[in-house]
Amino acid sequence: MTRRYDSSTVPLQGGYVAKLCPVRAQNDVLTPAEPLPTPPFLERLFHGGREFEDQILADLTAEAPAVTRVEGHGEELEAATRAAMEAGASIIVNGRLPHDVAGRRVGRPDILVTDGRGGYRPVDVKYHLATNPEPPTRYGFPAILSSLSAPSFEAAETAPDLSARKNEGDLLQLAHYQRMLEAVGLNSEDGCWGGIIGVDRLVVWYDLNSPVWRTPSISEGSKLRSTMERYDFEFDFRLDVIAVAEEHRQDPRRPLLVLPVKIGECSSCPWWDYCRPQLEAGWGDVSLLPRVGYAEWRVHRNHGVTNRAELASLDSRTARLVATGVDVKGLAVRLSGVAEHTRLDAFGNEVLAPARVAALEVEHVTTVGELRGLDWRTAAYSDEPMGSLPRQIDLARAALGPSPVYRLRGVARAVAPGADVEVDVDMENVETGCYLWGALLSDHSGMNRPGPEYRAFATWEPMTPEVETANSLAFWRWLMRVRRAAFDRGLTFRAYCYNANAENQYLRRMGLAAGFEEDLEGFIASDQWVDLLRIWDAQLITGRSSGLKLVAPVAGHRWEIEDPSGKESMLRYDVAVGLGPEALAAREWLLAYNRGDVEATRQIREWLDEEGGRIPSIESLDPWPVPPAIV
Repeated sequence: MTRRYDSSTVPLQGGYVAKLCPVRAQNDVLTPAEPLPTPPFLERLFHGGREFEDQILADLTAEAPAVTRVEGHGEELEAATRAAMEAGASIIVNGRLPHDVAGRRVGRPDILVTDGRGGYRPVDVKYHLATNPEPPTRYGFPAILSSLSAPSFEAAETAPDLSARKNEGDLLQLAHYQRMLEAVGLNSEDGCWGGIIGVDRLVVWYDLNSPVWRTPSISEGSKLRSTMERYDFEFDFRLDVIAVAEEHRQDPRRPLLVLPVKIGECSSCPWWDYCRPQLEAGWGDVSLLPRVGYAEWRVHRNHGVTNRAELASLDSRTARLVATGVDVKGLAVRLSGVAEHTRLDAFGNEVLAPARVAALEVEHVTTVGELRGLDWRTAAYSDEPMGSLPRQIDLARAALGPSPVYRLRGVARAVAPGADVEVDVDMENVETGCYLWGALLSDHSGMNRPGPEYRAFATWEPMTPEVETANSLAFWRWLMRVRRAAFDRGLTFRAYCYNANAENQYLRRMGLAAGFEEDLEGFIASDQWVDLLRIWDAQLITGRSSGLKLVAPVAGHRWEIEDPSGKESMLRYDVAVGLGPEALAAREWLLAYNRGDVEATRQIREWLDEEGGRIPSIESLDPWPVPPAIV
């Protein structure tokens, strides 16, 4: 995207703006209400990030040769940074790049590393993991790593058992610095590479020209784009938003560029109390539905669908045809002069391919007349087809319907797989690692055993890879003993978690460190390790997030503690690793919180066993009435 509005008066922007919600960038100019204070969890992240950055820069200075730390403020610091770069300094910390006035950019990369030929690459320090303990996926990043003692890209090597984490915000920031380096001719001419140092304490190198981000495309529906391409679009768009917001501030008759859309960062945004009433007014904005992001929101707006009731009133059958690629709208226009009784399979491939005929037959549309009987508001989506449109319609109906949960179409009864011996698992982590594995053991073998037994494997020592691995191994060995004992008794065994992505990541970290990746992968891939979130999403729909804290209350579970959230647990952990009565109280809270999570998982499974056949089907809401606003 190129800038459409005059940004010459827009203040110079840091790299963060490219990843900032455009509505927030707009509101930062307008100040439409009193902003919310920074929540404690974000304060914690900021404080921890600053401390971690200071530690990494100190370690880098101690371990790497020829580190140049530039000093000064403002223009003095900028001049010192440029002088160090022009002098060929190997590693520069605390620098400030020359302002890119034409690009409206300002930036202070944590580290600049030379390529040895007069060019530099940016490196940023981030307070989170930068690698995953598994090989890269098809559109992922390989783990190209260098050490703090030799941090250059030229010294990096690929780790085949790891992948680089795809944190879009991190990479957009690197792209910002890359453009600033290019503006003054001090970039490396050997591609666009930038580095992230996470809590792994390694420099993880990313190819910013690699096409890894799937984004909307007018001509192709979607397209893979590089970080540099994505950055250029996002940064320029926000400059436009800011420029127009400034014009609106001077003259309120000037229309703004963006409207509120619900996204992941909303809950921590200072303008959330301003945007939320607008989104929740009336039937509620379509972006309040899970997995309906800006791209989907835009398509709905283009078709006059602005709220959940209007989305719910679309026709599911027509939506399924559009989602499978049938151009319902175009086909009807093409056959406008054909008799209604004419069968659709009478036309050749030039009109309707056999696969499209088959899709229509599945929906009992076999004649031109039946084609014309489809819903034309829904058929209008043929010009911007979305594979998820039928699901979105059902999400809207579930959100507005009288029941808190519904069975998906075609699901006769919701079930969860059971076993003689069951273990519900949940882990707790912070940025530096996993410190707690909780397990709820239930034995249904009829051996007169007591009720479910909770076991916690926790460490309150300062987190290091060695401490994390030792604690995780203690849990893993216990779990395998329980499994082996069940098999020795001729019993079935299953372990359950809710959203296995997090647990799998930390299990793999342990397996990689302890050297038994193959056995671990075999367990993760088996039917003995059950992701209950997948079980839920494959059978049920609520119109809201499927997160444990929202789903478990539907099944009748209640936590014994106040504010049972992952953010609160991280705040409590910071106290728990200390000393004295406050630390003990924080540890008790964390154990109670973890126990509540594994009990919630068990409660969901039991509820599915008891109520799975009585949960109403989303099909019971067919047809949904058309809201008055669009009659």
